[in-house]
Amino acid sequence: MNIAIIIVMTIMLAAFIFLKVGDAFSPWTITTAIWLAIVVMFQFQGDLLYPLGDQFYTCLAIWLPILCISSLITYYVMPRTYAKSESRFSSLEINTLLFNFFYVISMVITPLYLYKILQVVMMFDSSDLLNNIRLLAVYGDENYGFLTYSYVFNQVLLVIAIWRYPRMPLWQLGTIIVANLMSAFAIMEKGMLFFLFITVLYVLYQKGIVKIRSIFIYSALLVIVFFIINSARSITEDSDPNEEITFLDFFAIYVLSPSVAFEQVTEDLTPQFGSHTFQVIYLFLNRFGGDYEVNAKLQEFVWVPLPTNVYTVFQPFFEDFKYRGVAFFALVYGVFSGYVYRLARNGNSIGKALYAYVVYVLALQFFQENIMMSLVTVIQFIFFTVLVCQQQFTISFSFLDPKRKDAL
Repeated sequence: MNIAIIIVMTIMLAAFIFLKVGDAFSPWTITTAIWLAIVVMFQFQGDLLYPLGDQFYTCLAIWLPILCISSLITYYVMPRTYAKSESRFSSLEINTLLFNFFYVISMVITPLYLYKILQVVMMFDSSDLLNNIRLLAVYGDENYGFLTYSYVFNQVLLVIAIWRYPRMPLWQLGTIIVANLMSAFAIMEKGMLFFLFITVLYVLYQKGIVKIRSIFIYSALLVIVFFIINSARSITEDSDPNEEITFLDFFAIYVLSPSVAFEQVTEDLTPQFGSHTFQVIYLFLNRFGGDYEVNAKLQEFVWVPLPTNVYTVFQPFFEDFKYRGVAFFALVYGVFSGYVYRLARNGNSIGKALYAYVVYVLALQFFQENIMMSLVTVIQFIFFTVLVCQQQFTISFSFLDPKRKDAL
């Protein structure tokens, strides 16, 4: 079955490339390329991980064609704005006042957020600083209030700043990148670094500054950087040097193991509808007086035989609705990504900014689900992006119109 899937995905990817259906960052190209790479790499991993099973291959056989076909149909059904198509590689048109307002807020709250976190972790052993920061982010219950918005503010500012450059001063772009690095350090999470990386590459590719070959080279360098970060935060005073993770182990854990771990995912038979998929919604319902089961966002570790706690994009949908859930949300992903991709190709400022986040989500589908499981962050990102990309605001008070007979 694996060889058949490799052949089918290779034919699909070749068709997209040679027929010039979209570009390298289209939803169908990213999805096909990501899963093709994963399945091919498994043919050479030897006995490092358990083999992939029927559950994974069945979900992949459902997910891949539905997402690709639905995104293609949505993209071509939506009208093409010919007048703006030439502007899809140009800078974004934004509300400069709002952008600078959010920029000032970010420059204030990002250092404060990092400072608050360092205040807590410095109470413990400073020689284990990096590991303590990560433990605090995962298991800590501290509430930093408005300061936590620095994460999404920095993401929005980064996407817009990259698109705006060189119309934006280099010093301002540089400070935004530093703020994103500070956000990543504040929770010792590689997700923000990957978001920064994929956003920069996506925009530079759209502007014709980098080519596909460069993307492969930079991706390899990013994996090495992630390995160094992971090694640094896992070193403690009492750690055994003989048990330190090797680069091959690291690559297997973060790139290949989620697909194997998915084989251990089973359908959740609890009566609560979509308890894993709609985890964030149930969390908010509980805060407003509801009584629902809220699953922990941090998954349990399994051994494959290396330890991992990520289970690919299929995990929440399969747990709640089994194969029909994978099929339905493949359709949702396809329609959503195809719609935003068409906006971006039309030169729409909001679409170009939002699609950077879509690329990030699609590129990580082999790792974990990043829309439903991070619904609050997604909504905030969309809200602030739309807000900044509105060049003018109009408020109409129709009841004050003197032409109306009932006007005041």
